[in-house]
Amino acid sequence: MKTIAYVYAALLACSLASPAAMASVDGPHCTDAAHRQFDFFAGNWDAYDSAGKLLGHNRVEKAHDGCVLIEHWSGVEGESGTSLNIYDANRKVWNETWASSHGTLLTMEGGMRGQQMVMIGTHVEEDGRVALHRNIWTPMPDGVHQVWDYSLDGGQTWIVNYDGYLRPAKAPR
Repeated sequence: MKTIAYVYAALLACSLASPAAMASVDGPHCTDAAHRQFDFFAGNWDAYDSAGKLLGHNRVEKAHDGCVLIEHWSGVEGESGTSLNIYDANRKVWNETWASSHGTLLTMEGGMRGQQMVMIGTHVEEDGRVALHRNIWTPMPDGVHQVWDYSLDGGQTWIVNYDGYLRPAKAPR
């Protein structure tokens, strides 16, 4: 039995060291068009409401060879949050996992609908109700418009949680 395990380990090591295996490990990842769809969200942003009131700051950076977008949100009222965004090529879907200083954990999935990135997920509210959460990001000539809303009736009606206009930050953060 040990001999079979050693042979298997040796074959595995050889296959990993082969040029074909090394090319798949060392080659470029996340460079196709699907992986680049959400690149418009990357940037150093100041966030404003529709009246021009500052809501906070959002730094969204590409990480892990451009495969992941990491969002760092800091609101003017002291709240903060972070999201990881990645395209799952195997399932052909975008995923966002959001965690905040409010103790919120939200996972959403979706993709491009026309010119907008739309992701939807469920979240159990404090009162135990299951809410449908939806984020819509729309690229604009001067930034990104982001609307985060939720529904407590399965998507029949939506309540806006956040409506922000991301503009290039006036100061580095």
